[in-house]
Amino acid sequence: MSSTMFDQIANKFKVVDDIMEHQPDSNKVALVFGASGEQGRAVLDGLLLHAHYGKIYGVSRNITNAEKLLAEHKQQEHIKGRVHLIEADLAKEESVEKVLMETKAESIFLVTTTDMPPHSKSCKVGEMAEYESIKKFFDTLVKVYNKDKISRHVLFSTADNVERINSMYEKPPIQPLEDGSVVANYSGKGRGAEYAMDLLADINDLKLTLITLPFLHSNFLGAAAPVPNETQTEWTINACLGENAIDMFSTSDLAYLVPAILEKPNEYDKQNLRISAEKITMGEAASYFASLFGKDIIYNPLTFDEMAAMPNLPSAGCMAQLGQYIADPRSAHHIALTEKVMFPRKPQLFKDWLLTHSDACALTNVGLNLDPAPITTVCVFGSTGMEGESVVKGLLKDTRKSYQIRAITSDIDSPKVKELKALDPDRVTIVKANLDDEGSLSKALEGAQGVFLVTDFFNFYHTGKTGFDYRKDVMGEVDEKGEAETDMEELHAKNIIDACEAAKTIKHIVFCTMEDINEMNKELDLGLADSDVGRFDAKARAAAYARKKKLSCTYVLMPMYSEHFFGLLAPEKRIDEETGRESIELAVPMKEDEPLMCMSIDDLGKAVANIFDSYQAVAGHEIGLVTDFVTVTEVAEMITEVFFQEKTNDNKVKGRCVEKRDVTVDEWVEARGTHTKDLGAMFGYFSKTDAVRKRRSVAKTLELCPDAKPFRQWLEANKNNVQFREKLGLR
Repeated sequence: MSSTMFDQIANKFKVVDDIMEHQPDSNKVALVFGASGEQGRAVLDGLLLHAHYGKIYGVSRNITNAEKLLAEHKQQEHIKGRVHLIEADLAKEESVEKVLMETKAESIFLVTTTDMPPHSKSCKVGEMAEYESIKKFFDTLVKVYNKDKISRHVLFSTADNVERINSMYEKPPIQPLEDGSVVANYSGKGRGAEYAMDLLADINDLKLTLITLPFLHSNFLGAAAPVPNETQTEWTINACLGENAIDMFSTSDLAYLVPAILEKPNEYDKQNLRISAEKITMGEAASYFASLFGKDIIYNPLTFDEMAAMPNLPSAGCMAQLGQYIADPRSAHHIALTEKVMFPRKPQLFKDWLLTHSDACALTNVGLNLDPAPITTVCVFGSTGMEGESVVKGLLKDTRKSYQIRAITSDIDSPKVKELKALDPDRVTIVKANLDDEGSLSKALEGAQGVFLVTDFFNFYHTGKTGFDYRKDVMGEVDEKGEAETDMEELHAKNIIDACEAAKTIKHIVFCTMEDINEMNKELDLGLADSDVGRFDAKARAAAYARKKKLSCTYVLMPMYSEHFFGLLAPEKRIDEETGRESIELAVPMKEDEPLMCMSIDDLGKAVANIFDSYQAVAGHEIGLVTDFVTVTEVAEMITEVFFQEKTNDNKVKGRCVEKRDVTVDEWVEARGTHTKDLGAMFGYFSKTDAVRKRRSVAKTLELCPDAKPFRQWLEANKNNVQFREKLGLR
């Protein structure tokens, strides 16, 4: 297909370049084989949103089908001129060679399919055809390399060569089918991967990484979907997977996994990464179905013969073999390895995957219809803080429904509480709760469907506590070694989480949390000094606790608030003692070229309202909110242009300038007092822009909250803000 045709197809997809997470490198090219399949589409999402590629080519045997599927794909708005669809056939050497030569792609994702009966004469025939196409691909790869000498990294989504593994036993645990095949849809891929490993072993410029996926969650929309009885009063999941826990994974997480691997070709070269998000039994999976849909759904563990005899399934014998192999503990995968590769993203768990796919046609077609209970009553913890106030306002402004809001507080007589109540006395109820008292929390949550959870690290400052000692007052009791036994902020968050789990009416929690900076530092080798970053770490540990609960939860990470540039980070008026010159200086402990993530706190409320409106779509997701990455120099320039400069009649610009003043973290902390010590470590982390971008997404933020304003627009919208102008010495 010509490049002109590539462009004609790609131009049908629309996206705005400035919402991409990274500035694309026009010299970096990626190639995705199997672009129209489930895995290929997930990888395209990941390469577009979480990688730096200037061009991405999607390859499919049927370009018409690929174009249709991509157009229907939920992320298609992100596919613009950076994605080019190519029609090519892995089974044809000249087709593969042309694609490799013309695209010059250095990063390649490869996934293949097994043509099983009735699309092939037998399972063995399908296996052999798949193996030959994989073999031909890698042979062609070497051939092309010998011509163009371009270094390439291939990530091959493969499977185990079960036929070879089975033959190693004196008494093979899996009996071959009549055609001699053993788990044909695995063994062909596995043989191909073994061939590729041997072929590329001594070619340093051709990197190869294998990922071996386990039982995919999407199988519950196919062969493992619940089947109803005639009256649709009971559903059974019929599978030959035994009673033991098996490894599972969500295909959508390839969007994070694949870019992470392709970023480090040397680290993962010639490795087989056995991927898994969790181990659960099919009985547990059935119980999640039953709990979500409120139906009688059970697991029916089939024997091999029962599975092999299933009607209307031409490859039933192969599926029975596959069940035997997956249920065998010797097929185990590695959860810890997966978490390390995906870090800092967390793999999606089945309970969250099921809620996000509860409206899938495969389920509605068998009578499993879930009309998610609408959330109309929301408890807002931390209601008097910046985040809580924004959420209360965001819910009140939502025109889709009339939320009843419970503003949870420990001090019902505070001025801030009265201000919240005054926003809408009919819809805002002030509820007193003790975060140390389970009964108090249960009463506050009674009858509510939604919860916004944020804990306030600076609560001690807000209450005017004197003689503050971080280790004693925030970290709880200190033992004789001087080590903290409990973290009160973490404990309070866990108490709320436990109360939500006990309250049967809670449908969804939006947890405003943060990263564990020490964990990020260790796993990503950021080179930061170890330190306690209380306002981050306690929230991160509480979020990890929530993930283990049977709760529907969305985790929202907040950036630096734009409002801080008129508060904690506000420009200051300085007078030179020698010259008497007056200047306005912005001193933030960030280097000139280090972008700082920011978003207005006002936009949090809108985002949370949108989450509660469609909570089933984001269950289990972590959403790092950010509308802009701006340097301190850019901030100074924008404040100058918006607040201080104006054009004269002769079109000249006049006015004062906000100047950037270099300051170290230690100098900045010393000037502001002891309570900002952990903020010094925070700025050290913020300076690691690549690490920060791994957790926060402008594109996802604007998808969730289209009206969220970039920093410049936010400044212009607040040009007449009296409080901000007073901070700048303006009237």
